[in-house]
Amino acid sequence: MQQRRIEPFLKDPIQVEAKAIGFDLVGVCSPEPVPHLDFYAEWLASGYAGEMHYLERHAPLKADLKSLLPEVRSVVVVACNYYSEAEPNSDFQVARYARGDDYHGLMKAMLERFAEALRTHYPALEARAFVDSGPLLERELAVRAGLGWFGKNTCLIAPGQGSWFLLGALLTNLPLPFSAPFETLHCGSCTRCLDICPTEALLAPHTLDARRCIAYLTIETREEIPLELREGIGGHVFGCDLCQEVCPWNQRFAQPTPHQAFSARPWTSEKSLAELLLLSPREFELEIAPRSPIKRPKYRGFIRNLAVVAGNSGQTALIPVLKTGLERHGQDPMLVSHFNWALERLQN
Repeated sequence: MQQRRIEPFLKDPIQVEAKAIGFDLVGVCSPEPVPHLDFYAEWLASGYAGEMHYLERHAPLKADLKSLLPEVRSVVVVACNYYSEAEPNSDFQVARYARGDDYHGLMKAMLERFAEALRTHYPALEARAFVDSGPLLERELAVRAGLGWFGKNTCLIAPGQGSWFLLGALLTNLPLPFSAPFETLHCGSCTRCLDICPTEALLAPHTLDARRCIAYLTIETREEIPLELREGIGGHVFGCDLCQEVCPWNQRFAQPTPHQAFSARPWTSEKSLAELLLLSPREFELEIAPRSPIKRPKYRGFIRNLAVVAGNSGQTALIPVLKTGLERHGQDPMLVSHFNWALERLQN
């Protein structure tokens, strides 16, 4: 009886308040353990997470959301569309989610405003917000909340909309009615995402070896990019969108983001590869890093990525620039290795 009494009172406010805050998708699911924890454990055991050791440390917490909020009774899962058209810079590519402001802070603030709005309907609300920074299996929760299905490229795909979404979750003590889970897959026999990956990171449908993924190589790893994978990085200086760009659901349904914070910063189209290669640490901190996901690999990782892109560019005009960079970073063996690799490719 209690569940029936609060359903008409709370279900509409969840949708209304989420949309008012600016979330593009919203659903509610149970906090009970997600069904694919064994698959996740096997994925970790296979070493596919690479240097992301925090994923293994957080694994026990992902199995029990009460460790994050003891009174949790429901999870509100939200998504923000971040899609933008192809960038005009011909020198390099930046993943769409990273062209504007860092989504972590943006969506965390939105979730906190969402929780405050819910308290006007339910004053006793206890909640905890997470945006890709806590021990949650967000995509599994999103599937359970009815937002979409788990695509072969390992992205959540929303029916009639595609996969250009960033996910967040609000753990609550509210006994909210749950959304109908998404129980079917709609990728069919399509293998475009597997076929397009230049580093063959998608080992099979739904299985990603992060150690080969361009996003991992340009963002997460702190040391040398393996020689055999550098050519496959192509022009990707930070992240990669290839497996989403070829997805038929995105090609048919993707719509530009309504969120101005995700708009591309001027440098992504105005700076040349040569200019970026010559950035000083201070210029990086002042011009590139503030409120940007680009700060994650730090200056050193960003310059490393630029050297690889330069080596793949075929632009012999970059040879003097690379030589200058080599002199500047001559005390860093990791950067020296990448600059020498790029020079050898362009000189040959």
